[in-house]
Amino acid sequence: MNKTIFPISIAAFVAATGLFTSCSPQSDGWSLRGKIHGLDSGHPLAIEAPSATGGWYVVDSVHTSSDGTFSYTSAAPAPYPEIMRLTLPGSGNIYFPVDSVDCVTIEAEANSFATKHHINGTASARRINEVDSIIRVVRPDDETGMTNLKRQLADFITADTTAIVSYYIINKSLGDKAIFNPSDAFDNRIYGAAAQVFANFRPNDARGKTLTQAYFEGRRALGKETLPAMQTIELPEQGLIDIVRYDSRGNRHSLSELAAKGKPVVLSFTSYDLDPSPAYNIALNEVYSKYRNRGLEIYQLAFNPDELQWKQVARNLPWIAVWNSPTDGSHVVASYNINMLPLTYVIDSHGDIVERVENPADLDSAIRKHI
Repeated sequence: MNKTIFPISIAAFVAATGLFTSCSPQSDGWSLRGKIHGLDSGHPLAIEAPSATGGWYVVDSVHTSSDGTFSYTSAAPAPYPEIMRLTLPGSGNIYFPVDSVDCVTIEAEANSFATKHHINGTASARRINEVDSIIRVVRPDDETGMTNLKRQLADFITADTTAIVSYYIINKSLGDKAIFNPSDAFDNRIYGAAAQVFANFRPNDARGKTLTQAYFEGRRALGKETLPAMQTIELPEQGLIDIVRYDSRGNRHSLSELAAKGKPVVLSFTSYDLDPSPAYNIALNEVYSKYRNRGLEIYQLAFNPDELQWKQVARNLPWIAVWNSPTDGSHVVASYNINMLPLTYVIDSHGDIVERVENPADLDSAIRKHI
């Protein structure tokens, strides 16, 4: 996808609930339902897809009915997740995700089509809607706002299991400038995280390879050593950096205070909505059960976007389980070189980070060396 300019607005539009928002399964392909307030019968809407050359082409078109509603169903399922856009000629675009036989809903105002809209119907659509709502309130010339925005968007990327949401975010622009620049030190790590999402969940997707290439080109521009693979990033560049978060019962937990107790600590980064999460926590539980009587502690930070989902899992875990909410930002992501989830660091009894563990099968051997 090219670096498209996505218009912004300081006013977020809250969609009303209507019959048009309901989606029924479509056997033929993915579908789009919606309503454009302020339009009557016969107004054309273009449904567009990204072209291989970086532009957009019209897939099909629909016309609004007398009350501004519209409906479209593709001829075949989407073969892979993709970002499409709905265009009202002369009024801009609304971007939305599709996959397989998804049904996505859109509600918008005709006189502020690109800036007052609500997308729903699938988890990816809701995630993108939330991303857009965050971006709308930021001014491109507000340096502090842009810094905070990047950290919030980084959290969405690290929690993404679809890859398409990460790709959408990494290609977003404000005004005429891309939000993320792979030649910027902080942004480069976010590019690496987005590329790792593709490596984890869509390893054969060409878009992931494009992100990986941009990541390495950015590192070269920054004067970093060219790495043969992202997985060779070993340890945080600044050593142990404190993390202070709260568990599901509201208790405060400081990583540096825990590491200062003279016990080995497993620092775990994960998100409970990821497919590998259950197996990963089983592996953690095995080493915790084996070594807890010898002083082992686990400090697990989850990047779940949904607090309720995080609490449902965290309250049943025997170790310290805390949450990195969207408002906590992405400082941890940058500080600990988090370019994949789940990810584990081993902290020895002196409070030093001594190993980075990416394969849960290596946890036992890595911990055993420092018990």
